[in-house]
Amino acid sequence: MVRNKFEVSSASFNISMNHEKYSTLLQAFLETYDEANKLILSNNQLKGLNNWLEERDNSLEKELKTVNFDFEHLNLICNNHEFESSKLAKFENYEVLQSKVKYRLKTSSKLVMGTANLNVVLGSQNCV
Repeated sequence: MVRNKFEVSSASFNISMNHEKYSTLLQAFLETYDEANKLILSNNQLKGLNNWLEERDNSLEKELKTVNFDFEHLNLICNNHEFESSKLAKFENYEVLQSKVKYRLKTSSKLVMGTANLNVVLGSQNCV
């Protein structure tokens, strides 16, 4: 009977030890489960933020491409306008120079004719 009492107390000791181990494991599992749920919520929030940032990045890239295209287009227009304005300036300068040349040719021809007439008048005078 003593052996039977020892076996019973040993069995109850094992049961209480197993119960303590089980409650310790259960407590550790519950803490891990709570932390896992917190991490899942945090992960979902970060996924949402990541998706929003990716969409924002894509929209900004499209906007950047559009702005670059517009900038290049305006740059070409400005370069063409400068080219056209420089051509116009050259043409305007050409017209001004052409009118000056015509004016000087007319003035020099008048001067040559006046000199010739003066020589004729001076040649026809008699010395007194």
